[in-house]
Amino acid sequence: MTPGSKKLRGTAIAAVVLTDGELDHVTGLLSLRENKKLRLVCTKTVEELLNKNFPLLPVLKNYCDVRVSNFPVQIASLQISALDFGSKSPPYAPLVKSRGLVVGLRIDSSKKCLAYLPGLPAITAEVEKFIAGCDCLLVDGTFWSEREMVSLGLTKRSAGDMGHVPVSGPHGTLEWLQSLKIPRKIYIHINNTNPILKKNSNEQKMVARAGVEISCDGMDIRL
Repeated sequence: MTPGSKKLRGTAIAAVVLTDGELDHVTGLLSLRENKKLRLVCTKTVEELLNKNFPLLPVLKNYCDVRVSNFPVQIASLQISALDFGSKSPPYAPLVKSRGLVVGLRIDSSKKCLAYLPGLPAITAEVEKFIAGCDCLLVDGTFWSEREMVSLGLTKRSAGDMGHVPVSGPHGTLEWLQSLKIPRKIYIHINNTNPILKKNSNEQKMVARAGVEISCDGMDIRL
């Protein structure tokens, strides 16, 4: 889909892959409406949400040719598969109880593999099997502690209530990541309340000592 040299409009994006149907994760699709074709990859459940509950796809189809594929899928040399994380429905469709609402991704090429888990509700044997053999793991770093948002008076819901395993604690992701023999482990999806974002904080230093990276805007990952 890379535009030719004589075209004024276009995009180098071959496809957009969704891990869920949350409002802040899907509305950006409208910015791609000027392209003639848009390939979208998601679960059947998210596809249904975007056709009925939040009819973004019918709107987009008035602007461009939207083609939806479900997992697993092959895009160029990449094989993309998904792991279902359960039924955390978006606020605009609170009564939807179905599998495929939130997923993690595994992206395999002929030489390298990357796993992408931006919303990790639990560390399970199924998750460990899914990421086995990966060269890089991008993992949920939303909250440092289980009651981070509650302690700040921002909500009554804990990290677990919102579908995120916290970084710290005996059952947190940091302890788990230290045990994994994966070359690169990187925290992503970090909330602005998480102290690992604060330069030289004790929490940031703990992450560094554990051999885990903290993502940042414009980060370039080469495997």
